[in-house]
Amino acid sequence: MFEPIGFGISFLVSIVVSGFFLWIGLKVIGRSRGIIESGLANFAAGIFAIAVFAAFVVIPFFGIFAPLAGFVAYLYGLKALLRISMFEALIVSLVASIAFLAVVMLITFVAGIYLFSFAPPPYGHVPMRPVHF
Repeated sequence: MFEPIGFGISFLVSIVVSGFFLWIGLKVIGRSRGIIESGLANFAAGIFAIAVFAAFVVIPFFGIFAPLAGFVAYLYGLKALLRISMFEALIVSLVASIAFLAVVMLITFVAGIYLFSFAPPPYGHVPMRPVHF
């Protein structure tokens, strides 16, 4: 009964988080768009990229170009929806990816320090006895 509510909340959080990172990329290049607008553009561009990727995969001898075609379609979707150039869409995508990577690395660094502070010493609970051969 609560699954649709959980899905809806998860979907909205994913739109806001992805929109935040694209918003950072747009601020770097000097464009002003909203976080929700950026997140919805990212979602729509991703759906378009999946469709192009799937179309390239099923065509023989073109399947090897499917990842590149999907990425170009994603950039084109961002270009069309956010009203920016293709080069700006590439820069926004790269800056958003770098910002996301930096945040994830910071979170894992803090979590690692926190978890290692509670970790027991290695093999502290096993008594060490000499082995006779």
